[in-house]
Amino acid sequence: MDKIPGGIKHYMSWLRSQTHINFSKWNSKKIAFVGVLIAISVVFFIISVRIVPISALPSFKFSFIGLPVKITGFLFGPFIGAITGILADLISFALVPTYYNVLYTLAVAIAGIIPGLILWYFSNLGGLLFNSRYKIYKYKEIISFYNKKYNEALNAGDFVLLQNYSEKIAKQEVDLIVIESKNKPTSLINFSYISTLIILCIQILIIIVTLLNIPDSVFQNNRFIKNKWFYIILTTSGFVTMILSVTIYRLVLRRKYQRFMDMMAIVTFCGILEFTNVILLSWGDYQSLKTDFWINITSHTLLSPAKMWFNLIVIFTAYRIISPLINTKTVTGY
Repeated sequence: MDKIPGGIKHYMSWLRSQTHINFSKWNSKKIAFVGVLIAISVVFFIISVRIVPISALPSFKFSFIGLPVKITGFLFGPFIGAITGILADLISFALVPTYYNVLYTLAVAIAGIIPGLILWYFSNLGGLLFNSRYKIYKYKEIISFYNKKYNEALNAGDFVLLQNYSEKIAKQEVDLIVIESKNKPTSLINFSYISTLIILCIQILIIIVTLLNIPDSVFQNNRFIKNKWFYIILTTSGFVTMILSVTIYRLVLRRKYQRFMDMMAIVTFCGILEFTNVILLSWGDYQSLKTDFWINITSHTLLSPAKMWFNLIVIFTAYRIISPLINTKTVTGY
């Protein structure tokens, strides 16, 4: 029995037909862009060292080479993002040798992996469940499928099947008309917004639960911040401002829906990376520089809100500029 059109394989086949993306092959343009982004990462670092020598320290170095790596992962996927991060870190260390720890390389690699995974989540899963363009295509395919079955039943003289297929065709055509009459992709917008909100809230919850279970003596011995609740507020402030901002953006959204969905993906991976990188970089500093782990955490979290917003602005701007140059044929956005 023939299978009714639908499912992941059917969606991926449609996606390839729309964008001409072949996930197993690369062209020279994409390879060139990855090479350029690796070079930009290294050049940023070298220039920063010439201007401010202290930026040669691994934690500062990550701020310069991490941005192009995040952009690469968001454009080309987690595997290419990870390779770009590893190469950028190793090349920069070879040119300007300082302290090295595998955690630094891991942090840069994760900076390329997470954006790629988030993009796949928002684009593929969200597109499969809520993308109206794919739904229109799928409904037309299903109608064609039932028309074929209708003709087979007609030739066989099976009037029971004829009635059954006729009702199914009518139902699919009504659903198709309803979807085609909608101009605003409300379901896909809400999927992006709610997903971002849930992920940011989970991170806030993890931070609060973790810090509340740490003995007060750890904070009392800290040189900078001795109050646990102030430390929690400081650590979570970046995530809270992100939640408030995306909520306001969602409430006032009236057009440029594709831009909103791209923004939600970038906000999500910026929040996740800030959460993971603070831990990895602080632990790497503790092992390499022999500095106190909690002092490292404090120094990183002091600038976390500003870094999250800076990353968001730079990555979003770069993505909107570079993405059309890479994909010569793309699906029309909302």
